[in-house]
Amino acid sequence: MAPGEAKYYPTQLETFVECPFKYRCSKDPEIKRKHRKPTAQQYLGTCIHDALEVFFDIRRTAVSARTAEKLADLFRRAWAGVDLPPWKKRDRVDERQKVFGGDRELEGSWGRQGLHLLDRFFRTADRTVIPYTAEQFHEAKLSSGAILAGKVDRIDKLPDGTLEVVDYKTGKPPPRQDDDSVAEEDLQLSAYAIVVGRKYGLSVSRCSLIFLSEDRKIGFTPTADLLATKEARIEEIVRSIEAEKDFAPRKNNLCPWCEYREICPVGKDIPPADRVAERPDVPF
Repeated sequence: MAPGEAKYYPTQLETFVECPFKYRCSKDPEIKRKHRKPTAQQYLGTCIHDALEVFFDIRRTAVSARTAEKLADLFRRAWAGVDLPPWKKRDRVDERQKVFGGDRELEGSWGRQGLHLLDRFFRTADRTVIPYTAEQFHEAKLSSGAILAGKVDRIDKLPDGTLEVVDYKTGKPPPRQDDDSVAEEDLQLSAYAIVVGRKYGLSVSRCSLIFLSEDRKIGFTPTADLLATKEARIEEIVRSIEAEKDFAPRKNNLCPWCEYREICPVGKDIPPADRVAERPDVPF
């Protein structure tokens, strides 16, 4: 397949760098269907994103209606899939069953964690913002002709007419939290800045990560030099993918958590991670 015919997402590129075998498995619908094991953390994140999407959508939630109670209700509705189209609701219900297996106590603990995260966010966030876009897919062509795409949590238009790319995180912040470290280590935000700037013809002046668990917002200014460096790196990964023949596994620290460990020539001999450790430690 020629690069111009291919579409790549930042998370896919990161997966390939982590392990070509995992990348190949994640691109195969049948393998993915058989072996994908959704986690409680993933389910929680999906529902939080759904709730925040509606909360900040001026067509569905007026600014005056953005209350803590409203946000909590949106989260509960997302959890149950109440407002989803029928086919998507079925998927949400199926995933809920796979994750929690009918264990109401376990499910409740994760649901309360989500409410706690959103309550912290509500108390510190700017609730008057009207996003340029929220939870929308965007794409743009790279110089090679390959398409870079992604679903951006939020794009805000700042007073000076520039854009800010915002990504919500439900996990813990990285150990290094200064702007330079985030700019250096985070490929996804820079990729979004490239896509958004190219799509709208506007300057992206800020890339931000909002960590709901700690009321923390960190990020960086995506300079032209930085984005040129990141785009070159993205193009390099794309070329590697296009040239790859074997997609051999690459052993790494994430192998115990890999969904495809059981069919991996390397991973099948690695003990799985203790999934019980994912139970949240929350003060309620």
